[in-house]
Amino acid sequence: LLILWGLFKKVVIADRLSVYVDAVFGNVPEHNGLTYLIATYAFAFQIYCDFSGYSDIAIGSARLLGIDLMTNFRSPYFARDLQDFWRRWHISLSTWLRDYLYIPLGGNRVGSLRTYANLMITMLLGGLWHGASWNFVAWGALHGGALAVLKATSGFRERLVARMRIPSPVSVAAEIVVTFHFVCLTWIFFRAETLAQALQVIRGIATDWGSPFIEALPLAHALLGIAVMLCVELVQANIGKLPSRIRLEPATVRWMAYYALFFAIALLGAEGGRQFIYFQF
Repeated sequence: LLILWGLFKKVVIADRLSVYVDAVFGNVPEHNGLTYLIATYAFAFQIYCDFSGYSDIAIGSARLLGIDLMTNFRSPYFARDLQDFWRRWHISLSTWLRDYLYIPLGGNRVGSLRTYANLMITMLLGGLWHGASWNFVAWGALHGGALAVLKATSGFRERLVARMRIPSPVSVAAEIVVTFHFVCLTWIFFRAETLAQALQVIRGIATDWGSPFIEALPLAHALLGIAVMLCVELVQANIGKLPSRIRLEPATVRWMAYYALFFAIALLGAEGGRQFIYFQF
């Protein structure tokens, strides 16, 4: 089931969204701010479903051989802050960065200023790991700087929320929305071919709105897939991993789940398979 779930995320969501994202980022001057915004949201889900789909397929394949691999993604777009995001996103990479860069540099045991510098250095090197270009440097710098600011202001933010007496559900929802949109902003630098292109997209989002360019069918199929995925992740947040739960169900329930995913992939999946983004790194 985990293999089929990974294929669903890859073929139905990531590959469908890539048609739109590639069309926009492949010809940035021809589009406007609203189109850039839609493409930014689309890429956020494309890269998540591409990366996590690959991980699910790998984990499921390993289990067939009796090997247990670590979970690599835990609903990162439900993170309440950027530190929480990195506990949930690409856990094998974030764990490696923590264990082999951040902690050897001194981690958070060397005073505030050194801690902030360690965060910045770790994320800058994490950006360069993805590619030796200025847009990846900017992506790493934004994450490192934001992590440092969050660490420096953690006490102030907690006191502010307590003083304003904001209900917990409201504050949690606000934190998730803010974190998601900050991550989306940084994805522009990750997807753009150059730093100049990323800045052009951001300027367009801020100033140049008009009628958006829409690829209706690929986006409609992808949106349906995203809705299913988010529902599954919300359920998993309350009851645990669905594939593990479904394995304990009667054979009839298991096979219904298998067939549902198989037909969803066959009917909604993009034609002509695309390479996993992960293979570029």
